[in-house]
Parts: sequence; C-alpha cells; structure tokens
Amino acid sequence: MLKRLFRKKAAAEPAAARCAECPLAACASGCRAAVLRMDCDHDEATRLRGMGLFEGSCIHVLDSRNGMLLEVKGARLALGQALASAIRVLPLAG
Repeated sequence: MLKRLFRKKAAAEPAAARCAECPLAACASGCRAAVLRMDCDHDEATRLRGMGLFEGSCIHVLDSRNGMLLEVKGARLALGQALASAIRVLPLAG
C-alpha cells in the first residue's frame, strides 16, 4: 500500500514540474509537444513550414542526444541544437 502511495506521488511530480512554454531543445526523448512559435530566421522558418513543422503542429521527440530527431506528421526531421533552441513549444501530457 505504501509503495503505491509513494509511486503515485513520484509520478505526479514531473507533471507539476512541466513548463508551460519552453524551447524545443529542452524537451527530452519521448516528449510530445505543440509548436507555439519559431524565433528563427524567416528563410529557416519557411523551410521548416514546408516540411510540416509550423505553429500549431504536434511533434514527437524521438531522440534529443545530439540535436533533435523529431516525428512530424509521420515524417522524421532532424534539427541542430541552435535551431531547436529557437523553436518554442508547449509540452503535452501523455
């Protein structure tokens, strides 16, 4: 019984610590998020929008070790750390 109580409490802490808005570079592997805005150059933002990464799109972070590997609308997209830092996202639950 005590193990269950402590396990539930520990599981609730990361959800409370989740940020409201953060850079994409701060998201860990397995995180799902919605893109809020892209604070990068106009040319880079246009290129990303053409590949399906735009404001309001949902993404899934597949790997965050060296840059970011994302799944966007069924396609994989790799971004460097600097570009991922310029994209603001809202982490989603689950």
